Amino acid sequence: MMKDRVTAEEVKRALTWRINTGMYQAGEPLPPVRQLAEEFGANRNTVNKACRALQQLGILGARPGRRSPVVAHIANGASAMDLVRSQARDVVWQAMSAGIGRDQLRAELALLVEEVYGVTDLKIRFLECNPYDSDTLSADLSRLTGVPIGAGLLDEATQDVEAFAQTYDLIVTTFHHLAEVTRMLAICRDRIIGVDTRPSSTSRLGIARLTLPRIGLVCTLPGTAQMLEHIILSYQPQASVDIALIDSPDSVRRLVQECDHLVVTHNCAVTLEELTGRRADVVIEFRIDDQSIEYLRERIRAARLKSTATLRPGRYA
Repeated sequence: MMKDRVTAEEVKRALTWRINTGMYQAGEPLPPVRQLAEEFGANRNTVNKACRALQQLGILGARPGRRSPVVAHIANGASAMDLVRSQARDVVWQAMSAGIGRDQLRAELALLVEEVYGVTDLKIRFLECNPYDSDTLSADLSRLTGVPIGAGLLDEATQDVEAFAQTYDLIVTTFHHLAEVTRMLAICRDRIIGVDTRPSSTSRLGIARLTLPRIGLVCTLPGTAQMLEHIILSYQPQASVDIALIDSPDSVRRLVQECDHLVVTHNCAVTLEELTGRRADVVIEFRIDDQSIEYLRERIRAARLKSTATLRPGRYA
């Protein structure tokens, strides 16, 4: 039986998939044309034609001293979306030329999206020490990464460590709890990711606007207190900062009587008012910094690629 002829379009799509999944990194040259031709079962002219098409799209570039094309840098999600849109337009034209109706094509594409994304779904758990932070920060992470990330508490990881480790592809926590979670889940430490949280810009602005010298700080953990004290003094270098932990009611009441301003973390604000009848001048809300988000996106991408390595059909993966 005659072997199916591999087309330049097929090679182009295969190379694009390899680039998008990180098999070929930005700035790296492609393997030699002869090697690619052998891998794809195509002739070298076909591979060269596919590479020229990718150069026209800006996916590949040339570099002095390199015979092989070099993978261009796709700067952001918008650029990647432009590439996907260009490829999808070709598919839509092909469908229309074949007489496939608009509604049928739309339905088929929707099913295909669910099918492909379905096999790459990851189970990710975010662990924190209190429900408020767990809910709000996991929601932020889900929104910013585009991947569902479940909210959990630190205690749940200790109930059955082995079962917990087997359930989740990635486990995320804040830097404050990273060492603790790594100790608890040592059997899957390579899947544990720490993210850095900082006071929101609104919280920092509130600190900067304080005008009196004695500032009281109320929170739950000594480590959090130390970090926030440093931030307060960076905005208010002439101030003195007194600290009380929320689980020491007498210390909290004393601090409220002695300080001009009160700064409190969001999870202590209600308790502070119940204990003292006084509202905080600044309630600290935490947000995850951009660098941590980018790192988490990369880890999700790598985990998704790993999970699909043996699942994706096709000749060229």
